[in-house]
Amino acid sequence: MAIYYFTNAGEPCTPFEVTGEDLMKKGMAIKATVPDGIESWRLSYDTAAKAVVVYAEGKDEAGAVAQQATDAAAEATAGKEKSDAATIASEAE
Repeated sequence: MAIYYFTNAGEPCTPFEVTGEDLMKKGMAIKATVPDGIESWRLSYDTAAKAVVVYAEGKDEAGAVAQQATDAAAEATAGKEKSDAATIASEAE
C-alpha cells in the first residue's frame, strides 16, 4: 500500500509527502492509502464514504484502458440517443 493525496473534490493530487502534507495543512488535500501499482488516473476519493475508489478495480493497466474505451463508447451512444430523442420531441411540437 502507498500514500496518495487527493483534492477536497476527490481528484488525485500528488504522491509526494512534502507537497501533500503542505496542502493538508492548508486544508486543500486529503491523505489516503491506495493500492500499489495503480496509475493515478484510475484513482479518486469518495468524500462521502471516505474511501479510495479505483477505476476498473481488479484489472491491470491494459484492462483498465480497454474498460475506459468501452465506457466512453457507451457514454457517447447514450448521449447520441438522448440528443436524438430531444430532436424528435422538439420536431413534434
